[in-house]
Amino acid sequence: MELLPDAVARDVFHTTGRVFSTEESVLAADRSVAQLHQDWLKSLPELTGKPLSRIADELGIARTTLTKKAKAKHANGTLNAATIDKIVNFHRVAGPGGHPTPIGVPARSFAEDAAPYEAQSGNSSLERALVSLIAGRKGIDPWTLKTRALEGAGFLPGDIVLVDLNASPRPGEAVCAQVYDWAKMKAETVMRVYQPAGGVELLLAHSTDPAFAEPLVVDGERVAIKGVLLPHRLRQP
Repeated sequence: MELLPDAVARDVFHTTGRVFSTEESVLAADRSVAQLHQDWLKSLPELTGKPLSRIADELGIARTTLTKKAKAKHANGTLNAATIDKIVNFHRVAGPGGHPTPIGVPARSFAEDAAPYEAQSGNSSLERALVSLIAGRKGIDPWTLKTRALEGAGFLPGDIVLVDLNASPRPGEAVCAQVYDWAKMKAETVMRVYQPAGGVELLLAHSTDPAFAEPLVVDGERVAIKGVLLPHRLRQP
């Protein structure tokens, strides 16, 4: 598969599907991204060993979101960024064009809120506790907190927490989310408390630090929830 030039690489994961310019270069770029997404969808059954319908069911996505674009005679429209992110996170596959997954893969850079936990000795009490808590469940990722954003909720810098990537948050629960900058192809990992209000889903910090005062609005594109923090908090001895 031929990768897109740098000029349009920022659109690989997501474009709006709306083109407000009639310039042929813009239209060609949009078609190229749509084709890239369609080719990726067609490759998923072989990569995952599952049909698209099952992948959709497992992630709570409408089947037609995947199957319709994959079966279209001509590629048209692109996948939502949050949809791509769910697939690459759950199945640990590269995204369209071979781009790395935004979460859970050490090769990707992360913001300061948290970092993927790096295992030490498998015989340590901490490692044994993690193995016991995860107990073979899929979609449970350990993270090391670096932030004070959840100090009011009892989560402190240095805590090792477990993120359930398959859980849907309830009001008041701490979550792991990502804030995307598509122009720079960057994703920042943040830890916040989920709080819907007036039909809007908000992510709020529980901290006295004014640096975390600004709420984040969950829109599935710029801000997307990745998983729910389990109540367990572990620390290095």
